[in-house]
Amino acid sequence: MKIGPKKSDAKYHMTNSADGVQHDLSETTLEKDLGVHIDDKLSFKEHITTSVSKANRVLGVIRRTFQNLDKETFVQLYKSLVRPILEYGHSVWNPQAKGLCKDLENVQRRATRMIGSLKELSYSERLRILGIPCLQHRRRRGDMIDTFKYLKGIYITQKPNLHKPPPTERDMRGNSLKLFKNFAKSKVRSAFFADRVVFDWNTLPDNVVTADSVNCFKARLDSHWKDTSSVYTPSCY
Repeated sequence: MKIGPKKSDAKYHMTNSADGVQHDLSETTLEKDLGVHIDDKLSFKEHITTSVSKANRVLGVIRRTFQNLDKETFVQLYKSLVRPILEYGHSVWNPQAKGLCKDLENVQRRATRMIGSLKELSYSERLRILGIPCLQHRRRRGDMIDTFKYLKGIYITQKPNLHKPPPTERDMRGNSLKLFKNFAKSKVRSAFFADRVVFDWNTLPDNVVTADSVNCFKARLDSHWKDTSSVYTPSCY
């Protein structure tokens, strides 16, 4: 798979260690790795389309199995069976296109209409009553949790390129763990994890980013964002 704006006619080969025979590698535009569909444009359209289709099938099973769903049962079923499908690997494929973001959100929007007593309410109102944030906010929250784990060394893996700014008085405003924003030449690059998390992270107060544990960080982050309109109202609508 060739990724990038520059076209190349280069051919790649792999030599069999057993017999020394060289095999030509065929070119591909889409591959699946660890459950994530990666395309040569890094749009992740195929992955999102597949996830939406699978989540809708699971919702169909729930609809056919339960004739009358109360709020508590719906929330438990949705959180355990449907939402994980829509969020798996989001750190990699966080959608750039507004349409793809809307496709994901539409699954949750239709799901919340399965409760008869909430059917006539708006999407945001249904989410507030059920205590379920929109998927866009969930991905944003997940990015902050992953950033915290990287900076605290909780993830035992190769860290993304999260640059810290020089410790000047001006840069220390906001919080003491601010990150440096790299210049992104393309829209694709600006959507990479190490670039898209910088703004949200740098606007968090110091008592949030300096939390002693992951659970403490989650609680303080949720408390800080609880009155933010984006929690229940995605910008893709």
